Amino acid sequence: MVEEQRTQIGVLKALGYSDGRIMFKFLFYSGSAALSGAVIGYAAGTHFFPWIIWTVYGIIYSAGPIAFEFDAKLALISLLASILCSIGATYVSCNKELGGHASELMRPRAPKAGKRVILEYIPFLWKRLSFLKKVAVRNVLRYKKRFFMMVLGIGGCTALLVTGFGLKDSIAGVADMQYTEIQFHDLSVMLSNEADEAFLAKLDALKEKGLDRYLVYHESSLDLIGSEGQKGVTVVTLPDDLTEEELREFVALRTKTGEVITKPGIGEAVVTDQIAEILGIKAGDEVTLRDSDQRELKVRIKGIAKNHIFNYVYLTQATFENAYGKYAPANIYVKVSEGRSPGEIAPRIMRMDGVMSVSMTKDLVKRFNAMMQSMDLIVLVITVCAAGLAFIVLYNLTNINITERIREIATIKVLGFYSAETALYVFRENFLLTILGAFVGLFMGKWLHAFVMHEIKLEMVSFGVRIFPVSYVYSVVLTLLFSLLISLMMNHKLEMISMTESLKSID
Repeated sequence: MVEEQRTQIGVLKALGYSDGRIMFKFLFYSGSAALSGAVIGYAAGTHFFPWIIWTVYGIIYSAGPIAFEFDAKLALISLLASILCSIGATYVSCNKELGGHASELMRPRAPKAGKRVILEYIPFLWKRLSFLKKVAVRNVLRYKKRFFMMVLGIGGCTALLVTGFGLKDSIAGVADMQYTEIQFHDLSVMLSNEADEAFLAKLDALKEKGLDRYLVYHESSLDLIGSEGQKGVTVVTLPDDLTEEELREFVALRTKTGEVITKPGIGEAVVTDQIAEILGIKAGDEVTLRDSDQRELKVRIKGIAKNHIFNYVYLTQATFENAYGKYAPANIYVKVSEGRSPGEIAPRIMRMDGVMSVSMTKDLVKRFNAMMQSMDLIVLVITVCAAGLAFIVLYNLTNINITERIREIATIKVLGFYSAETALYVFRENFLLTILGAFVGLFMGKWLHAFVMHEIKLEMVSFGVRIFPVSYVYSVVLTLLFSLLISLMMNHKLEMISMTESLKSID
């Protein structure tokens, strides 16, 4: 804005206005804009965004109504940061212009000298570009300040979009990852008593009806005590005679890096990653398991297993019996034969004596995915913020670009360029910078997404860090779409340029 009003500053100086009064005009404008923006931003930051987050968490957790608090210290810090940044930038810009004489300021700034660009040193590429494309490439690289502002601004826009879509990719598919990569069962059966031979014989009889195989185990709820405190976990006690191959048919114990963790031995346990991180547990540590009767079992952690839903500790039968007595398996994982539906077997098992409940994995996945659909709201908010950032960056820099080159644009209009050709002449540079910014934003977004996912802490759910390739495509396409829409909005400014007024002598 200061550079746009360079001539007016020169006129004011010539009329006798002091540098301080001229600068106050610009400082007041930027300061009032920063003040109003800080007030609106603080209101949105303390009400709108918390409400969205509270709504999303409310789908998973049962909580009371949200209470909005006014933090005077935070409001003051936000206000000071906003005002100081805006006024500081204005002061630097004004101070630079006010250092010149009035006669110099009333004349337009001399255009920046052109230089050879890197593509000119690659003849087979440079010779294939048309004249107007060569002009666009030179202009893109000639204005270094605008180049970096545009690339970083558009990069930030793309990074936000990548983060938003990546959040949905990482969170919405967590149930599918749990039951396709870690746990492999179609039904989970809970009994009222121990699974005796008579019950297992009835279960074996269902193999003719579509039941493929099953794993009998013992499940209990205990407290896990680590260096950072204690939390309740689900302890899965595996039978001693279970082989590694049989275990892998139902549960894949692997580290985050994909290394296989073998079945724990006597006095050992395998704990899942989310609870291990919360309690500060590492492989090789000795931890304590405590039941409701305050009986304790000390085990050494054999490995930290990757897991997404709930927190598990895996033990063997001998380890469990050393502390808690007789091992009484009352839980069963069931897999159905290929081509058969779990819905066919579940009612048959439910009708058997001693069965308390039968849960179908596909129903659990559907319920969890339905809860995670709330992430669409988060993605929408991030997309709107990214669009706002793109609009601010592209609108301001395009406006500066047109203002600085108004005589050049008027000249090509006089030379007979049609409106569409004139627009393409100007906006081609924006398109090139948008492509560069979007490319940089993909890397920025990958880092930002990893940071955000690391900061999301839910006790019962561990989210993976993944971004599908189509999310990168969506992010780039939306960024280019934002650029196109803003270029269409700015096209009217090109139409309003008067060739006569722009080309007349400055003197």
